[in-house]
Amino acid sequence: MLLVVVVFGSIVWSAAGTHFSLTAPFAPQNVKSVMRLVQGAFPPELAPDFLRTALRLLLETIQISIVGTTIAIVLAFPLSVLATRRTGEEFTRRVAGGLAWSLRWAAYSAARTVLNALRAVPELVWALIFVVAVGLGPYAGVMALAAHSTGVLGKLYAELFESVDARAVEAGRATGASELAVLLLVRVPTTLPVLLSYTLFRWECNMRAATVLGFVGAGGLGTQLVISMKLFQYSEVTTLAIVLLGLVMLVDSVGQLVRSRLLERVGDDVVENGALCRPADG
Repeated sequence: MLLVVVVFGSIVWSAAGTHFSLTAPFAPQNVKSVMRLVQGAFPPELAPDFLRTALRLLLETIQISIVGTTIAIVLAFPLSVLATRRTGEEFTRRVAGGLAWSLRWAAYSAARTVLNALRAVPELVWALIFVVAVGLGPYAGVMALAAHSTGVLGKLYAELFESVDARAVEAGRATGASELAVLLLVRVPTTLPVLLSYTLFRWECNMRAATVLGFVGAGGLGTQLVISMKLFQYSEVTTLAIVLLGLVMLVDSVGQLVRSRLLERVGDDVVENGALCRPADG
């Protein structure tokens, strides 16, 4: 009962603080504004020049997301390795000595701090920072996506590496393998299907985020969307919205296809060929 009261009270308190109202959208002045928007939005703008501009910006949005995600993967993997808490740290401290153990935990803390800092700042804020640093254009969008996605993917990769069955990790160490070998031969193969799935999903998120970054001049469809809104060209906004919807549907379809086919095969290969990837009890 206490939990129910707290949850319900927080909802009421939040609604009051945000001036939420179920009847506000139906106020006469708001209805007139919506009707004016709808009337101006149809039919969509289909002029060849504008369609060519929309296609160019669509391709630019895709390019921003691909490059930004690629940079994030390259930076996130080594940071995630440092940010992975190893099992058997007490054994490592006794064998390697206090200095080596201290250096390892210093690197772990530093990597976690960097990932948290990158992830804590939203893409839009990163875009504002890079627009000031490198100027307007898609390059600022690429760097903004790379910075935030590095923090997100680094965190996810580290959590996946830590979730590997401790028995498989200890079996790898028992063969005399180094921590790097254990990472490459045990942790990565075991988590590879989920790791690829998370990476693809992050690319899908970056595709949508690349559109929003254009609101602050970081390239992509958002740039033209802001211009059309400011000029009250609602028919152009409708066209851009349709293009964006088609892009999101395409990316979702591609992501689902890859996850359902390719990642399933990768998982089967890991199970069939990765001796260290299977627990002792099967």
